[in-house]
Amino acid sequence: MKRLAAKKDEDIGEPLAKKQLQSKANALLNAKNVDIKTLKGFVQLLATPENVPAGEVINTLEVIFRNLLKRKPTEGSEKQTHKIHELYEETWLLLLENLLVNSESSGALKVCMQLIKVEAQHPLGPTKGWPIYRIRAIIETLLNAEETPTSALANYGKYCKNLDVLELTLKHLLQVVPKEDFKDIPVKAMNFLSILNLIDLGKSVLNTADYHVESAKSREFSLEQNQKRLNDLWKVIMARSSAVEEKLHRQILVVLLERVINHLKNPIQLTDFLMDSLHQFDGPIALLALQGIFTLMQKQNITYPDVYEKLYNMFYPRMFFNKYKARLFYLADIFLTSTHLPENLVAAFVKRLARLALQSPTEDAVIMIRFVCNLLLRHTGLQKLIRASNAADELSDPYNQTETDPVKSGAINSSLWEITLLQKHVVPEVANAARFINSSLPVMEFDLAPLLDRKECNIFDDELQAKAKQFAMNYERPANLALPKNAFVTKYWDLI
Repeated sequence: MKRLAAKKDEDIGEPLAKKQLQSKANALLNAKNVDIKTLKGFVQLLATPENVPAGEVINTLEVIFRNLLKRKPTEGSEKQTHKIHELYEETWLLLLENLLVNSESSGALKVCMQLIKVEAQHPLGPTKGWPIYRIRAIIETLLNAEETPTSALANYGKYCKNLDVLELTLKHLLQVVPKEDFKDIPVKAMNFLSILNLIDLGKSVLNTADYHVESAKSREFSLEQNQKRLNDLWKVIMARSSAVEEKLHRQILVVLLERVINHLKNPIQLTDFLMDSLHQFDGPIALLALQGIFTLMQKQNITYPDVYEKLYNMFYPRMFFNKYKARLFYLADIFLTSTHLPENLVAAFVKRLARLALQSPTEDAVIMIRFVCNLLLRHTGLQKLIRASNAADELSDPYNQTETDPVKSGAINSSLWEITLLQKHVVPEVANAARFINSSLPVMEFDLAPLLDRKECNIFDDELQAKAKQFAMNYERPANLALPKNAFVTKYWDLI
């Protein structure tokens, strides 16, 4: 975004060091009467920050206006006060502009929120209390950005953990929701959903009960009222979200699952939307939709007969590059918790996981091996797959990995030769994990949660820190280069 052009002030246009900038600011504040020309120079310096970093100017303006806003106007100083307020509003416009500059976003937002605090105690006009229009200005700036302002959103999300900022943000979102269909305004719609994704009405935020402005504590935060606002907002989103592109559809599901679904008055109304998402899309969207359906199955007792078939077909090699693969393992672990599931169904999952472990990244191979072990502990009848000898390799294996119906895959007549093969894996952690079938199975299941966030670099670091138990040593003194005596090569060649 282009910065506002402004004429350089002669006094401040020259290159200034940080100490010189602070010195001029102190002189301005210590003077009996505020020098409007110097103050205007500071503001213009923020508009065209070629001579000094914008961050330094932003911090200096914060100090200046925090002090000026606290001063009570004296008799006959109305004109000067009016000029200060004009420059203050101009500064706000420049701060909002800097919100969209990644390098200055954090500092600009911090100054905005600090000035809001001061304004709440020392209002500019006759209206006292929260300057709520300032929050709306921030939201509109984020909403109308030409591309999603990731840095600014992350910074603003920290302030949304305060109940007063959270409530005002939700209230303003109802007022600024785009009137067009989301498919026609994909960038603005993504910005809107990203702001909504900052709204957290969970217990951790409510129990902490932090407030940005101290005076806001006098007003009780109404969870019920804000849940109603969230419900109203979601109705509008659903009405404008038909035929959107996949990226936007995925973001809608993320917001629904993480921020909205637990606060909806009638979540059963989501059934059609989630079912359509599950059937019409593949990959991340189908996975997120399945998570939503699982929530409805838990809380609304809906039934979905093909849920295990859908879950089974989400395990394929491309899933390792899926951003939400940790959710898939988490969901599968929950869906397969029941010990009353048919053995031929669970056997298909066991075989699919074992087969995928052969071609998966290291960190995923460990998860799937542990998962297979847990399933064998839950369904003891499947432990016969460990000792089965009728399927020693892929050629003689009756398991059909291309079959979409897990019950018809023939996994129950197979064996776990894949786990035996994984014992020769080059990474010791994978090989050690696969050795669970060599002796009696563990008594307790493995906790998969710590493994879901592990990366390959974590496994590599662990291997580096492990103490070596065996050392390769050469007991024969080499005669030429490094070949031992009577090596097969020396019968035919002499190495110089």
